[in-house]
Order: sequence, then structure tokens, then C-alpha cells
Amino acid sequence: MKYQAPRGTYDILPEDIRKWHYIEDIIRRLTTLYNYSEVRTPIFEQLDLFQRSVGEDTDIVEKEMYTFKDKKGRDLALRPEGTASIARMVAERNLQSSTREPLRIWYEGQMFRYSRPQKGRYRQFYQFGVECIGSPKPIIDAEIIAIGWQILQEAKVPDVSLEINSVGCPECRDKYNILLKEFLYKDKDKYCTDCQRRMEQNPLRIFDCKNKTCQHLIEKAPRMLDNLCEECAQHFEEVKNSLEMMKVPFIVNPEIVRGLDYYTKTAFEYKINYLGAQDALGGGGRYDGLIGYLGGRQTPAVGLSMGLERIILSLEKSGFSFSEEDNLEVLIIPIGINPIQASIEMMQKLHEAGISAIVADEGSSVGSNLKYCDKNNVSFAILIGDNELKSGLYVVKNIKKKSQSEVKKEEVIDFIKTHEVVVK
Repeated sequence: MKYQAPRGTYDILPEDIRKWHYIEDIIRRLTTLYNYSEVRTPIFEQLDLFQRSVGEDTDIVEKEMYTFKDKKGRDLALRPEGTASIARMVAERNLQSSTREPLRIWYEGQMFRYSRPQKGRYRQFYQFGVECIGSPKPIIDAEIIAIGWQILQEAKVPDVSLEINSVGCPECRDKYNILLKEFLYKDKDKYCTDCQRRMEQNPLRIFDCKNKTCQHLIEKAPRMLDNLCEECAQHFEEVKNSLEMMKVPFIVNPEIVRGLDYYTKTAFEYKINYLGAQDALGGGGRYDGLIGYLGGRQTPAVGLSMGLERIILSLEKSGFSFSEEDNLEVLIIPIGINPIQASIEMMQKLHEAGISAIVADEGSSVGSNLKYCDKNNVSFAILIGDNELKSGLYVVKNIKKKSQSEVKKEEVIDFIKTHEVVVK
């Protein structure tokens, strides 16, 4: 039987991994500049964690989670997103943020959702997130948004737009839900069955519905942005002012609600217009009540998440040329069996000096090995045969300059180091 990767998953091959490293290097560099530290959480959690935090009436919980029972019958789920695990970690470990500095952390890893696979949307996908925990200040919302914006700009993703909104706090949202329900009930029977149910449980979720009929019906609904309490309205104004000071362009979109129930106040998305239905690269918002809801102290927090596949796909669509990663620097070619030990010793010394090197098959010809160097962009070849063993002079070929030198074996590393800068 010939096996295949499960539907909605894929392999990242050596020729593609450079694309991932390109994005990951930018993420690591920028999060470090903003003083964020990396954390890693389990790939599966208790099912109840996601039901409580993400929301039982969301598409993720209702339709998309991979759930299973372990051997003791406990209900578990592969993580569909990262923030719930971060909130659980903070609550469980009672991670403290100082009065001067909030806790700044970031993560990257695989997430899982059972959805219809399509370009840029997979059942196993890679997501990174940036979370700032412990500050209620609007400037922190802007900081998080700016980090995501800067990552996309540094990655050279073209034509990105940032859309922001406020989904209010529980108090002003409760009042808004009464207005929204009054509007929705006028045409209740015209909405899809999911929306009819969500009218009772969480009417704000209807803005997330992809049904075209529902989208048309909701066009004239009252907006949360017009019904914010004074505190939430002031918070949103200060977020916008901070973004302007940071020179981050944005559009206010009152329909941005995000697909998760834990958001309060600020919500935002980064969008592009050339991936069809997969137009959102990521987004996030504030979640001031989540950590307390999961058993920790009441702690304000704000974060973002983005899908790496979407970013890579957007760059590929735009014709971006990913740079080549560092290639093998040295191929050591033993001529015959006698020089094998000397070849291995030379390889180990090169490794100690931080120079990538491998030993060629002693049964292969010098000509085929030199062709390998040309084809794979190898910088140097070291030829070691019986004559070289006797004389102590190794033949070092500079592949790109098409030159060769006889070098004392103890001076080979210095020779390569002094010439590799010129080669590159």
C-alpha cells in the first residue's frame, strides 16, 4: 500500500523550507526588538479549554475541532488556535507581570481545524502569535498591531491593509445585543439555521456568517462601534491616535468582529485583495476577561496571530523571489580508500570551525563530484589522495573562481576562511 499525507496536510520539502525560514527569521528579529520572549505550549489541550474560551457557538468549536478521548476517557482536542493555550498557561502558572512591564511573549506552531482544504487553508496549518499580558493601556493594543504590520512590511508582502474596530466590553455589548436582536428578529426566518440559533446565543456571531443571504440581511444592522460606552469609545480613540503616531495606516471597519468569543474592545485584521476568499492574513484583539475566566487573576491582555501559509502564498502570488539559503561550503573528495580517515578528520575540523562540509563517496569519480559542486553551488572542494597524504599538501579547488591551490593540511581552514568572503 502506498501511503499519502492526510487530506488537508502537506510536507515541507527542502526546496521550500527556506520560505518558512525567511518569515520566521523576521518574526524572531522583530519580536526580540520589542522585548518579546518565545514560549511553547502543548499541541493538545483539554477540550473544555477551547469550548469555554473560543466559544461553544463558534464555527471552530461547532464544526472544526479535532477531538478525541485518551485511554482514560478524558476529552481532549488538538489546538485550533494559540491564544487559549497562552491564557491557560498564564492562569495555571500564575505568571506575573511587573507593575512596570507587562508580560511579552510570542509562539509559533501547528494548529488544527477540520475545514474544507483549499489554497491557503489547511487542516494542519502553522500559526504564530504575539501576546502582551498585564496592561490595559491602548498604546499596548497599538504596539501589538504595529508589530504585525511591521512583520508584513519587512517580509515585503504587497498591498496589505489594516482594518480595525471595537467590539466593546461586556457591559456595552449586552446593551448592543438587545438592539441587534430587535433588528434580526424582524426577518428571523430569512436567515440560515445557524444564524437563527446564534440570534439567541451570541448575535454578534452573525456578522461572521458566510451565507450571502445573511450577509445581505445584516447590511443595515446597528453597529457595535456606534453603541460603545464612554470608556470603550475613549479606548478606541486612543488606539487610533497611537497608531497614527506609530505611522501605521488603518481603516475603521465596523464589521470586524473576529471569529472568537473572548475578544473585548479592540479587534483588527490584516487583509490583502489577491487571494480570493482567503483575504485575511491574520488579526487579533484585546481579551481582558479570558485569563480570569480560565481560573487565573483578572488580567488585561491583547494579542495577534497570523498564518504562515497565507503569508508565503501572498508572496508567491506577488512574484516575490525568496533568497537562497546558505549552501554546502566544502565537499571533501577522498581519492581511493586510504584517504578516508584523513577526509573524516578534515570534515570534523571544518565543523569545529563552523564551516559546513561533507565527505564524498570514495567510490565516485573526481569528475562527478566536481559536477555536483557546480550544480549545488558548493564553494570549495578538497581533494585528498595518496600523494596528498604523503606530501601533507591538500588540493583545494575554488569552484566559483575555477582555480586550485595546494595547501598544507593544517592551513586548509584558514585558507577557506580567507577566501570564502570573496566567493560569496
